[in-house]
Amino acid sequence: MKSSQLIHLALKQSRSDLRTFEWRALLFALLLATTLAGFLSLLGNQLEKGLNRQSASMLGADISLSDSQPIPAAQLTAAEKAGLQHSSVIQFSTMVSTEAQLLLSSVRAIETPYPLRGEVITDPPQPDQIPTPGTAWAEQQLLERLGISVGETITLGYSQFKITAAVISSPDRGTGFRSFSPQLMINRQDLAATRVIQPGSRIGYRTLFSGPEQQIKNFHARLRESLTPQQRLWSVYEDQPLASGAMQNASGFLRMTSLFGILLCGLLITLSLRRYSSAQYRRSALLQSLGMRPQQILQLYLFKLLLGWLFAALSGVIAALLLLQLTGSLLHTLLPAGLPAPDYRLTATGPLMSLALLLVIGYSPLLQISRIPVMGLLRRDQLSHQGLSWPARLIILTLSGGVIALYLGSVSNAIAAILLSAVTIMLAGLCASLLLPPAGRILARRFRLGRLLSYRIRQQRQWHRVQLGIMCLLLTLLSSLLISQTELVSRWRAQLPVNTPNQFVINIQPWELQPLSQFLSASGIKTNLYPMIRGRITLINDQPPERVLDQLQLEHNALKRELNLSWSASAPVHNELVAGSWWPADTQENLISVEQQLAENLGLKLGDTISFDVAGQTFSATIRNTRKVEWRSFQPNFYMIFSPGVLQNYPQTYITSFRLSDKQSGLSRELLKQFPSLTLIDVSQWIDQASELIDRLIQASTLILGLTLCAGLVLVQLLVSQELEQRRHENALLQVLGSTEGQTRQLDILEFALLGLASGVMAALLTEIVTGLISYRLLNLPLILHPWIWLILPLTGMLLFTLAALISHRHSGYRQLQQLTS
Repeated sequence: MKSSQLIHLALKQSRSDLRTFEWRALLFALLLATTLAGFLSLLGNQLEKGLNRQSASMLGADISLSDSQPIPAAQLTAAEKAGLQHSSVIQFSTMVSTEAQLLLSSVRAIETPYPLRGEVITDPPQPDQIPTPGTAWAEQQLLERLGISVGETITLGYSQFKITAAVISSPDRGTGFRSFSPQLMINRQDLAATRVIQPGSRIGYRTLFSGPEQQIKNFHARLRESLTPQQRLWSVYEDQPLASGAMQNASGFLRMTSLFGILLCGLLITLSLRRYSSAQYRRSALLQSLGMRPQQILQLYLFKLLLGWLFAALSGVIAALLLLQLTGSLLHTLLPAGLPAPDYRLTATGPLMSLALLLVIGYSPLLQISRIPVMGLLRRDQLSHQGLSWPARLIILTLSGGVIALYLGSVSNAIAAILLSAVTIMLAGLCASLLLPPAGRILARRFRLGRLLSYRIRQQRQWHRVQLGIMCLLLTLLSSLLISQTELVSRWRAQLPVNTPNQFVINIQPWELQPLSQFLSASGIKTNLYPMIRGRITLINDQPPERVLDQLQLEHNALKRELNLSWSASAPVHNELVAGSWWPADTQENLISVEQQLAENLGLKLGDTISFDVAGQTFSATIRNTRKVEWRSFQPNFYMIFSPGVLQNYPQTYITSFRLSDKQSGLSRELLKQFPSLTLIDVSQWIDQASELIDRLIQASTLILGLTLCAGLVLVQLLVSQELEQRRHENALLQVLGSTEGQTRQLDILEFALLGLASGVMAALLTEIVTGLISYRLLNLPLILHPWIWLILPLTGMLLFTLAALISHRHSGYRQLQQLTS
């Protein structure tokens, strides 16, 4: 037969096969796989771009380059050549005043365009991006502490500025302690007239860059290579202390969800192809008896699969775009500026991925169809197919891994997915051969239908291995995804708990400790005050760092600057002791507690000695323990904490942090009025911005989780429906022999309940392994055991598959079969 004749025959058979459940199930599997893969790719891209834009609105740009000197003109020229937009900011701390008050503030001198990402929200709203010359915008905290309002005048250096707006929210607050002081925004044209910048002034120069994603990433890499020691580079894609970790976790979760979606698609196609190919054996034997060669039969079925894929691809693309529009309308409030348009080139991802999986997974079943002998028409035993050889299975696994790697852009994730699938099916097959027959014998003694169930288990033992493997993998994927999302949300929320401090007080002198503690206690604020001294590391084990550390360790920032040192008789409650033990409160030894990450980076261990220089005096201390420090907790934290006797004789100041509610906003002004020498740092606006970003991440991850779980539930229903369709004739025969429809239904429900229970037990074990790998390798979360899943998953598996069997029975046509057989 010619190819055109084969295509015509394929079209004809495809139309006639629409009456069969197996072909409809295969088309539905391809449609769902195409829709799911395309939709997750588009939505993931859309959410990631939107969340990156939300993160950029905190930074005020895509890239921020800070320096203690003006940014070199060569770097600005390079940005312009790369097609990037840039804006310069000068920021410094200085005193602003009114006729009655003085206040330390952080001044931002800005120029248009500003900001490059996000927006400055003011009250009242302003028509210009930045203050006009001679005017200033002030944060609400600055106005409250000075006791003035919008419309009044303040003095900055030799200039006076009229406050035309209160800043409600603003990106690009800068870095360091100067960024946390109440901020004043002025036009850069007014800076020279203030004469506040003099030789020796501590000034922060910052340049913001924005542009297309790829150009930004390329420019970011070039800037990294040319950074000077005093320059710091911040990017929307990394480097931000809180936002980068949350964004990396969110990106990892999106990749993991896409990976699990791919595995679900592969399960759908594998299961449907296996059933479809089994139903085509007799037709293949008939075609061979009519003169078709095996090669022509193989081509015929390849054409049929391609026709089915073409239908699923077109329908799946339309469905994915419709779902994207639907979710876009539902989630228009997810991000303040709405969801950005996705990269519509990813629309081809779903069809290409489903085609690749179809060809990789489907070639082997089609090859077996083409090799069915003609004797299959007369002898049923000739219709059984032989299993694949191990080399063939390895080739299929390798090709499947290649398809997944291309889709995800990650070879390691693809290898993990393939190994997970292979190990799951092998373990589930072992479980089927060991657990199901004894369970069937137990049920045979306790239930009336138990003997029939035991016989069915023996009869279907080969197919149960496949069923149990797919059920177990399905439960493992869904439970792992749910647990990972729950732990990820908990991690995000833990970064900024409800009682996160939003006020820092520094420069507390020793004689102010008692009156300040009394003031805070009388105001209902509980806090701890920590001593702080500045010191520099000079020796490690009595050797200069250059002799004991490698070049990479010597680049650590802790060796290039003075560190904040403290002492304590007891371990800080917000630090976790990792190694060693805390010292007795009355110890006379020179002991030190080191932050865990610093100790690892510098290769420090318990018993090592470190020498310090404090105000020209040197001393040494022995490492007693290491601590895990959460730097994003907004608690006073230190790289080094000493035993009490080491630093008490050195001049020191104190630091503390606490939380003020909205109702206590006037307390900060009263505090500075009673203690004018203190420096109060308000970080509430920064916390509000970070909290908003985390809320968006939680909403996005919950949406992706829900969509993937829905796809998994559809797979459960398809799996059970296919299995019940295969039992139609067997149950019809049992009804002819005297069983009632209710008894055959009970038999099916008992079988699926048993399969769900067994797959749930195996899924619990695999879920612990998978979630551990996901937490450790992908989401950077601590390893946690989940003993409750050993009870929940078996019950969930049993309940899930029982409900699916009940729903499927409602449409399985037993009454019609009973009428035909009677």
